[in-house]
Order: sequence, then C-alpha cells, then structure tokens
Amino acid sequence: MTIKINWKQREHDNGYRFLLGERTIGDVLPFEDERFAVTDTFEPLREGLLQWTRQFTYRGESTAPSKLSMDFATDYEPEYYMIPSVTYNGNGWGSGLEPKGLVRDGQPWVFAWHRAAVAGATYSEGGGISVALFGEPPLDMQGFSCSLVPAAGRIIHRLIWPVAETPATYYYRDHYSEAFEVERTFVPGETFTARAFLALNAYTEPRTAWRMMLEEAWRMQQHPLQVWFEPERIWELGMAYAKNSLWAEDGDFRGFAIGRYWDGEKWVQRRHYEIGWCGQNASLANSMLVDYLNSGNEDSLHRGLAVLDNWTASGRLPNGMIHCHYDYVIGFESAEREVQDACNLGTAALNLFEAEELARRCGVERPIYRETALGICDFALSVQSPEGQIGKSWKYDGTPHDPEGTVGCFLIPPMVKAYELTGNEAYLHGAELGYRYYIRELLENGYTTAGALDTYCVDKESSIPLLKAGLALFQITGKRTYLEWAEHAAWYLATWQWHHTVGYDAGTALGDMGYDTFGGTAVSTQHHHIDPFALVFIEDWLELAELTGNRIWRDRAIAAWANATIGISDGSLTLMGKLRPEGSQDEGFLHTRWGDKFNVSQWLVAWPTAFRLEVLRRVGMEVVEEFELNLASGGEDERR
Repeated sequence: MTIKINWKQREHDNGYRFLLGERTIGDVLPFEDERFAVTDTFEPLREGLLQWTRQFTYRGESTAPSKLSMDFATDYEPEYYMIPSVTYNGNGWGSGLEPKGLVRDGQPWVFAWHRAAVAGATYSEGGGISVALFGEPPLDMQGFSCSLVPAAGRIIHRLIWPVAETPATYYYRDHYSEAFEVERTFVPGETFTARAFLALNAYTEPRTAWRMMLEEAWRMQQHPLQVWFEPERIWELGMAYAKNSLWAEDGDFRGFAIGRYWDGEKWVQRRHYEIGWCGQNASLANSMLVDYLNSGNEDSLHRGLAVLDNWTASGRLPNGMIHCHYDYVIGFESAEREVQDACNLGTAALNLFEAEELARRCGVERPIYRETALGICDFALSVQSPEGQIGKSWKYDGTPHDPEGTVGCFLIPPMVKAYELTGNEAYLHGAELGYRYYIRELLENGYTTAGALDTYCVDKESSIPLLKAGLALFQITGKRTYLEWAEHAAWYLATWQWHHTVGYDAGTALGDMGYDTFGGTAVSTQHHHIDPFALVFIEDWLELAELTGNRIWRDRAIAAWANATIGISDGSLTLMGKLRPEGSQDEGFLHTRWGDKFNVSQWLVAWPTAFRLEVLRRVGMEVVEEFELNLASGGEDERR
C-alpha cells in the first residue's frame, strides 16, 4: 500500500498535524515549558518513515533542572499497543506482577530506552492506522525513556530526557524498587537537540504493522559483529562443558545436570535433570552421537546412548508421556509435585526422532527411541480438543494440570515429523488442527503465552513452535498460508530481539566483557533480561530467508549467533571475580535495571551449550563458518 504522509502546522499552537491523504493520523504536540524555545523539523527517509528532530534552547535566566519530551498523539483510540519486549497490549494475560496496563497508581509507566528491544520504542494501532515512535540510541548509559500515555480517545507516544523509570522500577520478577530519575540541568542559552523516528502506516491486517518499525530500526542500527570463537572451537568448548561440568551419575541416572551455580566458594552442580527446556538432556545426547560420527570418540558415543537409553527405558509412562524430569524417577523429588509439560515433551519427541536416526548412523539400532517419540505424539492426540487445543501440562496419570497457553504448540512439530515418518494421517490432522488453534492466539491477541516455564505471562518462547510448525507444515502440505503464518510468528519473535547496542560503563560485567546487546533476545514480560535463546530458531530463520527471499531473516539469524557466542569461557574468563569453567556461559545478561543491573546472572545453565551444539549439528559447521563473511561486512541491505 502506498503511504503518502503529509503534515502541516496547527493554527492555534506550534504543534503539527500529520495526515494520510485526507485522514488525520495524529499530532506532534508542542512542548509546554515556556523556558524553552523549540523548533521541530521533519525529514522523510522512506515511505512511511520520518526523522523528527527537535531543538530545545533554554532561555531561562538561571541554571535549572528540566525534563524534555517529544509527544505524538494519535487520532485514534488504540486497539492494540506495544513496547517491544516490555508490554504487549498491557500484559493482561497471566498471573505475574509485571507492569500491567498503561499506568500504575494513576501515573503512566516510563521505561528506560535500553529496557526495550527497539530503543525507546512505542507502538500503537487503531482504525487501520499504526504509529511507532523510537529514538536514536546514545553512545553511553545516559539517554532517554519512553512512555505510552492514555488520553481521551487517543494515546500519546512520548520520549523523555533525561532517562528515568517511573513511577517504580521493575527490577526482578514480580518485584519493584523506587523510581529511578536523573536530573539534567540547563544553563541560559544552552541548546539540546533530540532526534527520533516516526513510522506511520496504514494496515488491513491487525497486529502486523509493527513490522515496519522493526525493519527500519534494524536497518539503521545493523553493524559489523564479532564472534568470540570459530565454530570448531565452540564445538570443542561445548563438549568440554557437557562432559566435565554437567555430566552426572546419580543412582541409575546417567546424563547432564541442569547447570552450575556459585555456592559462595565454587561452582557446583544443581541436582536437577531435565530432558528438554533448560536441562536439554536429549539434545546434548544427540550432540554426543554426532561427536562420535565426526571424531570417532567412543566416550561420546557411550555417554549419548546412556542418556537416551536411561530415559526411554525408565522414564516412559503407560499413557505415552515420559518423565520430563528424571528427579522423580530416582525419587529425590516428591511424586505429588510432578507434572509433565508440553515444552519438555515436544522437545523430547523431536530429539528422540533425531536420536533414532543418529544411533543407526552410529551402527546401533534403537527403535525404542522412535517408539517413545510416537508415544508422546499419541498422547497429544488423545488429549487434543475438537478445536485443536492440546494443553500446557498434565499430571502423572494424564489428567490435565493446566490447559492454557500457546505453549501447547510445542507438541505440533513432532506430530508433523511423526506423519512424515509413518504416513499416519491422524498425526497430520492433529498437527493442522492444533496449529490453526494456536496461531489464532497470536493473530488475534498480538502475543503468545506460557512458554517460559518459570513464569506465566506473555513471552517469546511460546511462539517458537509456531515458527517451526508453520515451516514444517508448509514443507509437508505445500499450503502457502502456513509459510505466511510462520513468517508472522517470526516477526513476533523479532519484537524480542535487540535492534541496538547499549554502551555499558566500565566496572560492570557487561561493560568489561564488551557485551553487544544487538541480536540478543529478551525472555518475557515477567523476566526482563537478555539471553541467547534465539539459538533455537536460528535454523528456522535461515530456512525462512530461503523460502521467502527476505534477507532480513538471515541477517537476524547471524546476529543472534554472534550475540550467543559472547561470554563463552575458554577456561580463563573471569567475570564478577569468579573464574568460569571451560565452555560455560551465563544464562542471563542483565541489560537494564534488573537484578544486579548491567552484570550477569551467575547461573551457568545447560541449554546455551546444548543449543549452540544443536545449531552446529543441524545447520552445519560450513554454513556457520560462512556467517563470518556477513559478520565482517555487517550484512547486506537486501529487502523484498
């Protein structure tokens, strides 16, 4: 759709009205502090995108503190709004205490620019028109904040200088601290220039027009990236961490602990054994089999088979599910607390299908791996509703524990694989029915839910199977709608990916390690930190780039890979005064005022290692090595 944007100064003040043809989009509001002379200029950059520059000149007679702002008021009441990675239409879904709605105690929420995945970005849509306002990232930790302010019949997109977080700072899951505010003083005659970007768009499909903001912000901030290690070295480090730091022998369990934590003196294993999600036993076992195929290392073969054999021999349940946590098999956790969840079950099934093929290539027949995976798929079919809903979690006997959340879609990709392997139409029917149910949640709500199992909220992880299943169904059926829906899920995932670099101060862990936020992804609206979880859909973004011809997906995948290599220890890395074990990496990078702000989580969990190895074994070393060319050049500006 051709977008012709015009603007004119309003008659009664120094504001400006913006129009799409004859229709009013909204107004740039005048700055109301009479101590400042203000000049606004607008420069069209691309269709629907303008650079807005506002110059403030302080004409007060004495030095004084001041707050500056840039306001754009829409001409519609919002039907949907977003601050990327922070709020999705007010975060109304779920039981968490994360920021809800637009206000707290009658005051609008104000968030620092570095808390959002696009610098200080706010987005809203209504009546076929969308507005996005975002800022220019500063070079240091100073900068600005953003806010969406409710007004009668409209909403105000606001940027604020200096940086602040009010009326409270969301600093840890479900916890708040006092407001954060910085004082900025001006001397007589001082000039301050602020630059922002307006993306104004007409749309026909709701909950889609945010793509323009994401595309433009990415294009503006894309830059050459550095990886910490070459692919071969990353494989070596991953094997070292899995074998030397995660491997556990506990009763009859042989496999990988969920991670290591600091006990005050040293890094120790956490006694918890999970097949998917954070523990990733099945994926790590498959990487052990691939290591044997590549190197002939018998130790890797024995470990990989031991993990898979244990889980399929002792972890299966009569109803087709498996124990998601081996803790309950060996009895150190109470069986009364046990539930099996769609995330772990779906991840396990996909890896077990892969494991059967890998074992055969290793010269070992293990039909039980496929049988176990099919059992999981059969269970999913048995509990699926006529509408397609599968559920989030179940008790030991298969009775529902929690039916809600998009997370149920994790069981769709293995159903597609089951159909591919067996030709049984029941699997394809269940997959298509389930996919249509869960993609509808994203299309209608503009968010997905309940995939990050330590929260219960709007999140990133629950949309990953929407991308994977959409691609798989397109490849199996040839129905282009599935590809379009997969790309829509990819755009939603992109709202969680960092489009800018934050310059952290020396003396913080992030500053000292040279951490680049660009390409990383945040977790959920309840957990505000960056992690390298995008590793798990790098393969899918690469496939999407090939299928659609849209180069941005390859660029995003490469940036995610580069970000995910930051902080891998070669055995000599010291952060926050603690030497990291070889191959380890922190789960969380505290990019904003969260926890021990601007530092790292000090939780050396298993999944980053597992997912990097997964990328290397599925995408291929050679393909990842080619990433280097793009990283050196900063990617190519090729768009559809």
